[in-house]
Amino acid sequence: MFLKLKNTLVESGYDVRLTNKFKDSAKGQIEPDTLIIFVNGNLELNDRALTLIHELFHEIFPEWDERRIEQVACRTFEKLTVSQLGFFQFFVLKKGEYPEPVINRRLSYARA
Repeated sequence: MFLKLKNTLVESGYDVRLTNKFKDSAKGQIEPDTLIIFVNGNLELNDRALTLIHELFHEIFPEWDERRIEQVACRTFEKLTVSQLGFFQFFVLKKGEYPEPVINRRLSYARA
């Protein structure tokens, strides 16, 4: 599944942007018409990486409902190798942010 996510991100032309525009509990949003994936910049690094994965699943499987997307995104996140997780972290790093070595896949909040 990693390769499908990676290829979608790299080959689709999507621009990943961190934003603080979300007023509700939204963590991300994908906009196919403008080729932008917005990720909530207030989240911790691993949460931002998981949100990016979640939004990519919306692109790959537009027919899936939100619950299924979230379940598959969480399972995929848990199975990532260190280098695979680093790939997604790279796209959601804040300017000047340097991730600590990955010890676990701890998230800052509970996901469904």
